[in-house]
Amino acid sequence: MEINNTNKEFYHALTIDKDVCVGCANCMSVCPTEAIRIRNGKAELYNNKCIDCGACYKVCPVKAIYIKQDDFKNIQNYKYRIALVPAILIGQFSHNIRTSQIYAAIKELGFTHVYEVENAAATIVEAYKKYMKKHKLQKPFISPFCPAVVRLIQVRFPSLVKNIIHFGVPLDFAANSIRKRLSNAGIKNEDIGMFYITPCAAKIASVKSPVEDVISPINGVINMDLIYNKIQSLITKSMPPVQSLNHALRGKDVLFSLTAGEKSRFEGRSFAIDGMKNIIEFLEQLENQEKTNVDFLELRACNQSCAGGVLTVANRFLAMERLNDRCKAIDKMNEERGMPKQGEKLDIDEQTYKKLIIPEIKPRPILKVGDNIKNSLRRLQEMENIINTLPGVHCCMCGAPNCSAFAEDIVRGNAKITDCIFYNDKPENIKKKLCEIWGKNKFFKTNNDEN
Repeated sequence: MEINNTNKEFYHALTIDKDVCVGCANCMSVCPTEAIRIRNGKAELYNNKCIDCGACYKVCPVKAIYIKQDDFKNIQNYKYRIALVPAILIGQFSHNIRTSQIYAAIKELGFTHVYEVENAAATIVEAYKKYMKKHKLQKPFISPFCPAVVRLIQVRFPSLVKNIIHFGVPLDFAANSIRKRLSNAGIKNEDIGMFYITPCAAKIASVKSPVEDVISPINGVINMDLIYNKIQSLITKSMPPVQSLNHALRGKDVLFSLTAGEKSRFEGRSFAIDGMKNIIEFLEQLENQEKTNVDFLELRACNQSCAGGVLTVANRFLAMERLNDRCKAIDKMNEERGMPKQGEKLDIDEQTYKKLIIPEIKPRPILKVGDNIKNSLRRLQEMENIINTLPGVHCCMCGAPNCSAFAEDIVRGNAKITDCIFYNDKPENIKKKLCEIWGKNKFFKTNNDEN
């Protein structure tokens, strides 16, 4: 893969509109990497910690958090305009709307070609297996499919970065394949515009700022909720069939982005885990070597994987039902046509394999608080000392999600210890305040309890 060394910082699709924010702290309480603080009554994002999972976006009661996207009009900058469509987009629509109608509406919007990225699923799986065979000592292998999970590991579980499969995902392969096919047909590269319809913020960030600055073949990203509404307004029963760029999809391929869509294709002891809370719990146990003898991990930040993406419209369970029905219909159609059955092995040539290799994924630990090991250890000790002076009630009144995060803010110079409402007060006053808020038995034992 080509590397771009000019981009050193994470790009973030999530943005906070401080004019709308009311400082409720809902976003701060759900952030899995403690990337949000409340300062002067407004939410503030710590860019080095945010992984664009979208958890904050889902809980904001006043819609002060929004997800940036490219201007839809940008597609007109290209002569050939390819819509890279994930199968989950098809799952957003009811059963009575055919895939061909959705394709036709997409072309009516101005795209010249439509391509489902799951066409690349089978090839990517074979590439992963080839990679795993070459790097046997790196078990457990962690799928790179979910960019929010990749960034989570980089910032919160840096010791597990080596376990991520250093390889592209179906979207990358699909975009490169279509660009190559069009170039071979004599079309100039500058005339080709690739636009991905995304179900989540993390995929926007991964296109704009790919892992380790690999140059993305995609020219723009469009939010799924926006394109859904545009398509819905255009769909009619009389729409003519559309010729897409798709190869013959196998039924199993359209389920690739759902939970267990990858796991089902690998042998050995593997797990499919969705939901950020579940992932963090498992990775903590893995990092502490409480979980052993694991071969492969499929980790997806959203509940029910891409069906639960923050930019999807349909109920995730209904979307899954639609895709499972579509899987059966595709298999039946392929069987009638005498096409290969799902699960048939596909080979990947060495040139394609090398093109999608990511040379290195570097950790970006959030607890790095110094410019060298000595300073980091010293400042970590400072954090520990500060934590020991705090009440440990995690009240969030200081604007941080917990006392540990507050101590880190102090060490980094982003907060003062006097920001703690309990600091420098007499012990009996602290006890009184705590009892008034949380009850007398919450933190302090009574004489009766001790007996």
